[in-house]
Amino acid sequence: MKSTIYRMNVRDNSFTGFKNLPVVAIIPNQINPLFLSEQPKTTSMKDLLQHAFDFFAYIIPGLFVIFSLSILVVPDLTPETAIEYTKDFDAGLATVFVIVAYVVGFCIYPVGRMLYKTLGFKLFGNRILADSNHSNISVPTKYALLREHSPMNFKYVESWNIYCAMSHNLMVASLIFCIVSIVKIIMALMAGASTGVLIWFGALLMGILIFLILTQRAVTYFHWAAYDINATIASLDLKDLSEEK
Repeated sequence: MKSTIYRMNVRDNSFTGFKNLPVVAIIPNQINPLFLSEQPKTTSMKDLLQHAFDFFAYIIPGLFVIFSLSILVVPDLTPETAIEYTKDFDAGLATVFVIVAYVVGFCIYPVGRMLYKTLGFKLFGNRILADSNHSNISVPTKYALLREHSPMNFKYVESWNIYCAMSHNLMVASLIFCIVSIVKIIMALMAGASTGVLIWFGALLMGILIFLILTQRAVTYFHWAAYDINATIASLDLKDLSEEK
């Protein structure tokens, strides 16, 4: 049986007709079978964002933390010896290594978040309240509005959040590297190795510079995410929808 079915636009109560299609019952809060083919695409995008967040925000910073701590655990660690250690890696050991890096990155996440929201804002400022699109809607409500009414902009906001998380977690990793460098300087001084002192002092300065750069990037990405959220809500008049609910 062929007929015409209609899909209602909830924003303006208009109807869009589709001719010569099988009759399909449109049930509220359920998936229309005609659009089942679109569902895997949405799911895959969510999975992609989640995997990207896990990799960039947790695994990469976790690997840097493990590398920094391994300098203390293995005193004679050099690029050559590091390569020798990696030759013994197999798939199972590499999997365990990645899992440990993920757990480490997950654990340092709140520390990095606290660092860039305290030290970072003091050094580079917080300009969100000065944003012309700023509104008094709560942050969870803003994200809910974006997810429901503007998925594409929500994807870009999540990208900035991923970069922000990676930056502030790498801040913690660079801070740990600075602490390791200080310990190595003290060890070199006690051993009377002037060359080692110079090398690790240079490493300390590099770690401090990287820490400041990552702090600035974390604050920048935080601002970009907030700007995109506020601009989307203002341009699509989503604030009115939140007040209606």
